[in-house]
Amino acid sequence: MPSVDSGLFLLTLTLAADKPGTPENTETIAQYADEMLAVGNTAEAVDWYSRIVEGGEPELGPQAALQIGVALVDDDIEASEAALRYAAEHGTGRVAEVAARNLQVMADYGIVARTAPATLEEVVGLAALGRGRIWAAANDLQGAIEAFDFAAGSPVADVAAEGLTLLGSALMMGGDQDAAVEVLNRAMASGHRRFGAMAAVDLAMILIDRGERDRALIVLRQARDGDLAGTMAAVNLGVMLARHLSDLDGGITALRTAAQDQVPLIAAGGLFNLATLLEENGDRAGAEQAYRDAAELRQPMFSGKAAVNLALLLSRRMDTEGERAAYQLAAEVGAPHDQAQARRMLVLLGGSG
Repeated sequence: MPSVDSGLFLLTLTLAADKPGTPENTETIAQYADEMLAVGNTAEAVDWYSRIVEGGEPELGPQAALQIGVALVDDDIEASEAALRYAAEHGTGRVAEVAARNLQVMADYGIVARTAPATLEEVVGLAALGRGRIWAAANDLQGAIEAFDFAAGSPVADVAAEGLTLLGSALMMGGDQDAAVEVLNRAMASGHRRFGAMAAVDLAMILIDRGERDRALIVLRQARDGDLAGTMAAVNLGVMLARHLSDLDGGITALRTAAQDQVPLIAAGGLFNLATLLEENGDRAGAEQAYRDAAELRQPMFSGKAAVNLALLLSRRMDTEGERAAYQLAAEVGAPHDQAQARRMLVLLGGSG
């Protein structure tokens, strides 16, 4: 904490926050943000650093962006990368050098390099989303709601759409369904392919809870037919249509769409859930192929489960070699729980385990 009396410092900070444009006030805000980051109050620190970036101060702004990038690297890689890019592009000397070096480290670890320039508005908006996620994870819903509400007002369309969607989810978790419905409708109206679909899923959950099943079905079909289902939301759309709204054909259609996605994780999720629906409804051949396709994508979240389920199907038709091969694949590509289950079964089947 600062060496001056804490009460006096907080008063100084409050006055600085009201007039952040002067170098002295910006230094005060930066000092407080540094102290919050040092004691682990990451979201609070990011909030104050964002005020400096938003103020447009040519020297301390990029330095604050660098701090945002470092602070959010474990919680929101997109926000982190945008902040580091901004610092590298607008900073000078050591600030630009450190930011560029951190971006290179990200690239070395396989994170897709951002090539587009980062704007001040984008950094500030993404930082709000990042700190909102941190507060939500800490069950500080009020802090999360305030951060997501700020992001929802961003002039950057992608940030605003995500802010609306996450704000609606936070309001829903907080029990304010009326406010959540209004916000989620706005998120859907944004037409954003990813976040509009996510909002549709949350909105449908509220409507189902209220007994408005017909309206929920309309919402989900609107999202699907409006080509909003090209992300992981397509998986959720399919599952909700089939399992919660008794629209098996609509659910299967949405999951087949997800299964064709270019992102392996999304495709694997679509295939796995498609396979479970086909199996439950008697199409064992279709289920077997979908499980096999999901397993071969080698995505731990879904592929291990798909391989285990494939093994169970093969076991029922006495294909011991196929069963063993499926468990071996699950042991290689699955999440820890799936790997452990597969290894136990391989031992029982006389495999290596």
